[in-house]
Amino acid sequence: MSLFSTLLPIIRSVFSRWTALQISVSHSMGGPESQVKYEAFIEAFGQYLARNVRPSITISALEQDIQEYLDEILDEEFNTVLEDGSSNELAKLFIRYIQLIQEGKLVDVQEELQLQQSTTPAIQMSVRNENENDSSSSSEDDDDNERNNEIREEEEEESTNGTKSQAMDVDEEDIL
Repeated sequence: MSLFSTLLPIIRSVFSRWTALQISVSHSMGGPESQVKYEAFIEAFGQYLARNVRPSITISALEQDIQEYLDEILDEEFNTVLEDGSSNELAKLFIRYIQLIQEGKLVDVQEELQLQQSTTPAIQMSVRNENENDSSSSSEDDDDNERNNEIREEEEEESTNGTKSQAMDVDEEDIL
């Protein structure tokens, strides 16, 4: 099995959990063909890794090259500029996976990927949390508005009652 064919399912798995890329695709930031570009990106990245990962290249240089490649594709194809450091994290992850594959530990990589796949994909978690925050913040806003209205009403009542009681006190004192 070639390195390219070994890497494709790994890339697909990692990319499926890469929040920045998934948001870019789901929001069609690459245009109407974002999904097609996404699939082409997986293939192109697999070819890039298979061609460019060499033992003679230092890890830091390879890491930087991979990060730059990922950043460039996201910028040019998906109009997305990353500032979250995720492309660097992915570069490190792919280097580690390739090293494990070269050491004959493909099973370790596959087990790790299966473990990660058993969790909810990052994009779904982000969207769910965002929606939960939206609904909870709107209900919290409603609750806050209700509380503020109640407090204002109580203050107005106290103010009115206080004025009445002060007036009553004054009236009572005037009577005495």
